Amino acid sequence: MNAPLLRCRDLQCLRPLWREGASQVKDVSTEFTAGCFHAICGAEGCGKNLLLHLLGLLEQPDAGEVWLGDVRASALPPAERDIVRLRNFGFLFPTCALLPSLTVLENIAFPVLKAGGTTESEQAEQTLAALQFCGLEALAAHPVSTLAPASQAVVAFARAIIHRPQVLLAESPAAEEILVPLARRAVDDFGLTVVWGARQDGPAMRAADRVLGMSGGRLDAA
Repeated sequence: MNAPLLRCRDLQCLRPLWREGASQVKDVSTEFTAGCFHAICGAEGCGKNLLLHLLGLLEQPDAGEVWLGDVRASALPPAERDIVRLRNFGFLFPTCALLPSLTVLENIAFPVLKAGGTTESEQAEQTLAALQFCGLEALAAHPVSTLAPASQAVVAFARAIIHRPQVLLAESPAAEEILVPLARRAVDDFGLTVVWGARQDGPAMRAADRVLGMSGGRLDAA
């Protein structure tokens, strides 16, 4: 059995929304085993997306802790927290947020170019591996704006895993029926740890090794 990679303890967070109400996480303590596909399911407004933001160091909790391995990541200074997030996490969001003026290859390579710390040959190798893993070699030179929405979602997936992060966090992304099999294969092929904000009875729940329910900001099962 693999050890826990990502864990949180006594997480509390309340965030006002632009619409009526607020998103909240209440007293959440759980852990995510390395090399497994975890799905968090719940109705809109249950708090799962805010929980993903907390786990991925995109938001700071009002109380509680987030650990990545032996590092209490939520307690790091902001600059160090940013480095941990950039190097160790990949993200999928409801919208792809691609750069329309760039090609498929350029969009995928952007994270490793931004992160630095690697040579040009290493960056080229990482980009080629991500293209091949997602079956995008034939589209590498195409402007991303010319692609169908489903293909753009695959480009966003390749961008999220190009640096071989330890954890992929997915916030109800589009084209789940295409992306979930890719995520499942990444778990099986190179030990990616996936935490997916899932639709009820959606493909992520069927592919997951572990399913957690969430309602009212609390996990129903751990």
